[in-house]
Order: sequence, then C-alpha cells, then structure tokens
Amino acid sequence: MPMSRTQQQSQTEILLSAFGTWWRNWMKARATIAEIEGLGEPEMSRVAQDVNLGVPELRTLAGRWPDAADLLSQRLAALEFDTARVMTATPGVLRDMQRVCSACSEKGQCGHDMDRDPSSPGWRDYCPNVETLEALETERSLRRLDHAHGP
Repeated sequence: MPMSRTQQQSQTEILLSAFGTWWRNWMKARATIAEIEGLGEPEMSRVAQDVNLGVPELRTLAGRWPDAADLLSQRLAALEFDTARVMTATPGVLRDMQRVCSACSEKGQCGHDMDRDPSSPGWRDYCPNVETLEALETERSLRRLDHAHGP
C-alpha cells in the first residue's frame, strides 16, 4: 500500500531534520578540530594536560561528535546520579568517564539498551566505565549507610 501524501511529507521532514542535526554536529566537530589545530604546540600540550590527555588523544577526541558522551549522562541518570553533582564532587573522574565514553566502540549497543530498558544490567558486560560507575554506586551506598547510622 503506497504512503499517503501526509506520510511522505512527515517522512521527508524527519529525514531533513536528521540531516540538519548531522550537518550541525559535523560542522561543530570540524570547528573544534580547527580550533585545536590552531593552537601552538605548547598551548595544545597545556590544554591536553589540563584535561589529563595526551596531545594525540586530544586531537582524536576533538574530532568526535559534540554529543559523544551523551550516553554517559543517560547512564548516570538511569543510575540516579546527578551529573552536575558528580562534576562538582569529582570533576576529574567525570572528565575521565566522558573521555572513555567518547572513545567507546559500543555506542550502538549502549544506545539500544538505553532505549529498550535503562535499568537492565546488560550494560555492565560491555561498558568501559563499569568499574568507575560501580565504585560511585558503592561510595553512594556507604554515604547513605553513614547518614542512616548517624554520629
């Protein structure tokens, strides 16, 4: 059965929107790469050191999509962590997790799992941040126990 004109228009709008999002992300990634490459070598080394990376790793991450670590934010939310609070409490840990997430090769599986059931434990089998996330969960549990038993 052929699609109606309304269905065709809707599908066209969806495709155009997806292409527009892809194009904007691509342009942001290109701008970030140009900005990084525009730094002198000493400044690039300082920037890389500030975020605990080597210069080659910084170049690689600069070319990733701006939303390369979005799945980490979703995973933190699924685990009932407030990303802003994690950033305030442990900025180096969050930056490291973002870097690891950005370079992860399991984004397809992770995105599928997040869409299907964010509370499913399957992500623990492939996520390169699993140990850090489990450590944060343990730390949170210990803090709750300390608060529950009080001074």
